[in-house]
Amino acid sequence: MKKKFIQALLVIMTISIVFPHVSFADEVEDDVEIGESVHVEGVLNYDVDSEEETNEIGIQCIACVGMGTKVKVLNGPTKINKKFVRYLTGSWAKANSYTWSKSNSASATLSASVGESASAISGTLNVAKSVTTSYSVGITLPANSSRFSKLGFYSDYDRRQIEVTKIGTTKKAYHYAPRKDTYLQVAYQ
Repeated sequence: MKKKFIQALLVIMTISIVFPHVSFADEVEDDVEIGESVHVEGVLNYDVDSEEETNEIGIQCIACVGMGTKVKVLNGPTKINKKFVRYLTGSWAKANSYTWSKSNSASATLSASVGESASAISGTLNVAKSVTTSYSVGITLPANSSRFSKLGFYSDYDRRQIEVTKIGTTKKAYHYAPRKDTYLQVAYQ
């Protein structure tokens, strides 16, 4: 039994070394060519999203014994244009157009784990935690039906390099705060 466990562990370690980009993260943008686009201004949200988030820092600071979490901006903000958020359609298809009318939202993100949520850091920095875009009518974008495509949702972001110090441990990452500019965009394979 112990030998099988060690063999399984070695296989897992080998896979993680050989394929370092494999992750359990949400959908990522493939290597695509950007096509038609529609710009729509969204509404920024600065509020705390949930009671759980409000209590998150408080619960952690009970263990801190007086030492809180400190967030320091090292660099930025730098505007990032049309950062991919997610695909709105399923599989790649040869479509001649896309019509969209549902609301979309983009949230603050972090490039690495720093022991706090991106939303909590947004609150500390007093920047937007999310942007929501609503469409009063359906928006139709033309697409090249001879090529495989998907409809994607993109947003502009403000990127800041941050340093988070918590219980004597310091970690660095990039914090991405959404801006009001969002886009429906056709992406081609």
